[in-house]
Amino acid sequence: MTLFFDHLVHQVQSPENMKVFLNKRHIHTVNGGQHTMWGTYNTLSYFGLSYIEQIAIYDHALFEEAAKLPYSLHYTFKQDNERYGFSRIALRTTNIEEEAQRLSALGFEVYGPDVCSRTRPDGSVVEWKLLHFGKQEQEIDFPFFIEWADSDEKRKEQLKASGALKATQNISMESVQFYVQDALTTVKEWQEVLQLSEPEAHTAFVSLHLPNIRLDFYEEAAATKMMLGRKCEGPFGVTLRDTDRTKETLIFPGAFYWLNP
Repeated sequence: MTLFFDHLVHQVQSPENMKVFLNKRHIHTVNGGQHTMWGTYNTLSYFGLSYIEQIAIYDHALFEEAAKLPYSLHYTFKQDNERYGFSRIALRTTNIEEEAQRLSALGFEVYGPDVCSRTRPDGSVVEWKLLHFGKQEQEIDFPFFIEWADSDEKRKEQLKASGALKATQNISMESVQFYVQDALTTVKEWQEVLQLSEPEAHTAFVSLHLPNIRLDFYEEAAATKMMLGRKCEGPFGVTLRDTDRTKETLIFPGAFYWLNP
């Protein structure tokens, strides 16, 4: 079963401010909506069907309840003392029920699939299923899985019609950077669990390839130089390819957007 990269989660103080800033930097970003079951809301930067989600809490009581679900995005944010920055990645599947069975058979704690939804600014509702999994001794959270109610083709049409996906923007997501204590061990485990091809070893990092993105894993010495000393395992950067601009770096707490021509 093939998994595709779906989105990168960026925990922020104000999605509204992020939207204004990113649009000024010519990264098309739109309002997402509210997750009324979790007490969160977001803005979204789409690059095809892949996207970066800038998310924040609007109702702490709802968030605290949601954070009780182990290995969920909200659980991670709570365990991380609500630290701003890149938090998790989500992988897209069309076989989420089968994935739940497969992961359970591998000995993971599995939660879901759960039916979720978000209300768009225009009042329409987006629906999907989420699957979370993990194990007690893990050093870094695995990706969580998502299955959208609509097909990729229909979602792309909807995103174009709503203006969320801008036809004139020529930016793609190339890779996500992670800091881990032991790159080879983490990569080997992710490769096996996510059923990916053999990793590639580079001078400063080790890579895994999904069909639509590359995941780069850095150990402390290399990662510290890139992320200005931050030492918290997990994603810390995203590389965006934009042939219409010169090289640029956008720096936020715990998150780096590297734009390359």
